Amino acid sequence: MFKKTSIFAFFLLLSSVFAQDTTLRLIFAGDLMGHMTQVGAAKREAKGKGYDYKPVFKHLKPYFSSADLAVINLEHTLAGEPYSGYPQFSSPDESIFAIKDAGFDLIATANNHSLDRGKQGLERTISVLDSMELKHFGMYKDTAEKKLRYPLFIEKNGITIAFLNYTYGTNMLVEEAPNIVNRIDTAQIAEDIRKAKLRFPDFIIAFMHWGNEYENKENEEQRELAKFLALKGVNLIIGSHPHVVQPFDKIFAPGYNDSVPVIYSLGNFFSNQRDRYTNGGIVFEVSLQKDGRTRVIDYGYMPFWVYRYNKNGGYVFRLLPECKKNAVPCKEYKMKPEDRKAMELFFQDTQKTLQNLPIKKIN
Repeated sequence: MFKKTSIFAFFLLLSSVFAQDTTLRLIFAGDLMGHMTQVGAAKREAKGKGYDYKPVFKHLKPYFSSADLAVINLEHTLAGEPYSGYPQFSSPDESIFAIKDAGFDLIATANNHSLDRGKQGLERTISVLDSMELKHFGMYKDTAEKKLRYPLFIEKNGITIAFLNYTYGTNMLVEEAPNIVNRIDTAQIAEDIRKAKLRFPDFIIAFMHWGNEYENKENEEQRELAKFLALKGVNLIIGSHPHVVQPFDKIFAPGYNDSVPVIYSLGNFFSNQRDRYTNGGIVFEVSLQKDGRTRVIDYGYMPFWVYRYNKNGGYVFRLLPECKKNAVPCKEYKMKPEDRKAMELFFQDTQKTLQNLPIKKIN
């Protein structure tokens, strides 16, 4: 009797384990810039010991780290010294050390600044990311490397995702052979999607560097390209480049079970841009569930503002979540009235742009 009961209990437990749904929570962040004001601030934070970007992200690190996968657009090179800002960025390696420390796992590298420091900059950037064991996708040293690494497949929590990344251009710079930066070319994208499907991923995500800078609404080219991606089988579309937040939409794709979410632009992540709309950004959050098929079960956004203030004669930066006057972490700073007004205006503008998307609060 004991054996029969034990065997029955074992199979009951086993069946309950396999019956459980598999879930995966992802977050996506926008443009990680490298203006010289940021480099100078990181140098001051380090107090004579190199560069320290970690304090910039301290208020949001728990949120970033809580995700199963966190993805960001790297919009500067790691080309080494001499460091430079706009228009051809090269930042200290510590900038990406801090990103990993903050909780990011995947780096999108195809954007208009991929070739800012030429062949040497592209190849050194890839080498630094590899040395840190950070997965990346979008630019490659040569055809052999791209064939091996692209599309990028990530398996987590029993869910396999294929990641794609493309840019509209590279500021008229042309890569030196054999380097490759993925460009927006519908024929090539269709072929990449076809190749991705041969490995039967549960989900396909396209990270697109597109659109017009500083425009608060997507353009017709973005909409048409998003429809193309959805009809070809991409399940989620993430946009960057405009440096401002652009709307969220869902595209109906005949033949697929779900409509395809698209966030046209995440805005800036960390930059020195201070004009209205550019001085903050969002983190887009999506949760997937696999129970025979994989689908989106929840999504939303977490807005934040880039606070820049003067400390001991130089600028310091902090990313701040939306918070009231006396709430943590805002109460940590004696914010000037004009700064608080700019922060509140950014959050109001963002909520207006994304009125059809729920806000995610930091726990």
